[in-house]
Amino acid sequence: MPINITQSQKINLDNGFVGSAGSFNFAEVAKDINALLIQRGEMFKDEWINILNQKKVIASGDIEDLGLEVVENGESISLNISYAYYAKFVDEGVKGVRSSKNAPNSPYQFKNFGMSPAGRESIKKWLSSAKAKVRSKDVKKYGAVRTERKFKKISEMDERVNTTIYNIKKYGIKTRNFIDPVLTKTLVGFEKELGEAIGKTITINIFK
Repeated sequence: MPINITQSQKINLDNGFVGSAGSFNFAEVAKDINALLIQRGEMFKDEWINILNQKKVIASGDIEDLGLEVVENGESISLNISYAYYAKFVDEGVKGVRSSKNAPNSPYQFKNFGMSPAGRESIKKWLSSAKAKVRSKDVKKYGAVRTERKFKKISEMDERVNTTIYNIKKYGIKTRNFIDPVLTKTLVGFEKELGEAIGKTITINIFK
């Protein structure tokens, strides 16, 4: 990554003030870089929430939660951002068992109509949040999972869950493409700020 030297720093260097004074101190640079990474991480979180709202990406709720961690390893520093595992499927979409229309270019595809207990619970939580659009009339239109009807009475909520799962698996998940735009916007101007911070810290250490 290129390092930019501000005009005042360039004048000092051109006038020969460097000489043999001082030495480079990575710890000083690390403090400035840490601060910048934390700042950009918070910007990423804000943009993440904004674009989820803009694109109406609705899930059980934890897709909005991000983890930020600045890690120093020797003389390298990185910002690790973690998010819900399934966010990548919402981002790139998933082809359905019987239709790829919602995510024609996705590398992911549902293979069957089954869903884990944890997945069912997530769908149920989403439906209970009043954000879902599946109603009783949809259950009547598409039907519930008949094998379960044979063994137990299905509540209205269970039928809505079954119908929702069936439609998700059949038609897939629509591609939303929200991760790259957030990253791109967060990184605007970062290279310049990083270069100036490193240049400033090097100059301070040289003239100590």
